[in-house]
Amino acid sequence: MLQTFVTLVVSALWVLPPAWSAPPSLRANAQSQVIQNERADEDKLSRFDDHAMVQRFVRLQLLHDVPAKTKTYYVHAIPDDYQYLRPWTKLFLDRVSSQFYERFGKPLRITGLTRSASYQKSLRRRNSNAAAPVGPKRSVHLTGACLDISKKGMTGGEVSWMRRALSSVKEKGYLYPVEEFKQPNFHVMVYRDYPEYVEKLKAKSD
Repeated sequence: MLQTFVTLVVSALWVLPPAWSAPPSLRANAQSQVIQNERADEDKLSRFDDHAMVQRFVRLQLLHDVPAKTKTYYVHAIPDDYQYLRPWTKLFLDRVSSQFYERFGKPLRITGLTRSASYQKSLRRRNSNAAAPVGPKRSVHLTGACLDISKKGMTGGEVSWMRRALSSVKEKGYLYPVEEFKQPNFHVMVYRDYPEYVEKLKAKSD
């Protein structure tokens, strides 16, 4: 009887996913980069070739400044002259960081923002996990529409909350998140129509 019980318990544990694994909706696959780049094309997003192109988009107000430190998030290891995001992605950052801070009382650590192809090349030389700067699987950081939220310092409950929050908005069709483990972070591409989602939420609450 005891042996049978132990066998059943072991069998049940065997089929459970590891505690650290991402839910299916956040797991990267061979097409993740392709899907994001196809969406970038649908959203008619330019890719930044170099620092000068980034600065030109800043002057045209097509990229918004991301402060290095606020109450709800702080930027880590990103050059000052690349601390920018597309307006809708900045809106997402402001919202998700405020919600996280309200719930847990701590700021988010942001480790990835806008990049140029030249910056991505230099990053790739010291980080083998970084995406290519060219091709169908090139980094979508080159569009300015995505960011990386670090899991460093997060508790299990905080990681679970972020997973649920990102999965929920992905299911509604307004962003594409990927949970990464080699470099522990949430990579999030925010779609151009994300502000429409925010307006719908505001209309419901009125």
